[in-house]
Amino acid sequence: MEDGGPPPPFVACKWLIFDFTNMMPETKRSVFVDLFVPRYDELSLFLMSASFFLVVFLDPELKALVYKALVAEFDPRLFPFYAVFLLFISGAALSIYHVFTKARKKNFEKFAMLYFAVMVNGLIGFLAGAQMLQTSHGYLLVFPVWNILNSLLLLLMYRFSLIDETAITDDNAAPYQVALGGAVVLAVFLVCQYVFRLHWTITFSVCVCYATNANSLLQRLLSTRRENPIDQNR
Repeated sequence: MEDGGPPPPFVACKWLIFDFTNMMPETKRSVFVDLFVPRYDELSLFLMSASFFLVVFLDPELKALVYKALVAEFDPRLFPFYAVFLLFISGAALSIYHVFTKARKKNFEKFAMLYFAVMVNGLIGFLAGAQMLQTSHGYLLVFPVWNILNSLLLLLMYRFSLIDETAITDDNAAPYQVALGGAVVLAVFLVCQYVFRLHWTITFSVCVCYATNANSLLQRLLSTRRENPIDQNR
């Protein structure tokens, strides 16, 4: 390997994630993308953003960490970190803004929203998995390890541009979907935070899991029932 070149693990990951998929026939590549590359609509982005702000403002440990990093120990030499955090916060704010407007998303808005979505799903999955590893034993170790592997896969796909701005859809969320999804996320957060008293990484991970997976199943179920109402007189 030449001096200054990428380390062997980096090259291996690049081949597995990027070059390997490029060698696939178009049909198989399409199937791979459909299975492993996520798509984020307005509702899931809104719920992820709502979950983020709930945890930041209502969890004492995370709120103290954020205050320490951004205020108490502010250091101008860490400008790149603050710039990245600003991009992250912009994506979170745009995720809330766009659920209440029908305006089409500009490319730079999709870029910020995608960065927010990938960082939330990737980093929180990794952090929650690491937290769960400390208390899991036996077959229960499967869950934190699976969380960590999924997070690494997502971050690698983002790094190698298998996930881009096209993952952010322009579909508008209906008001009832926003109200229902927001209410469920709030309930999930309150139960995890104040009833089970889970660590903030796990609480956030559960909320994000609902936002990206369970919520879409619930919305499809409700849409089916709205489109095919039961004939009560039958």
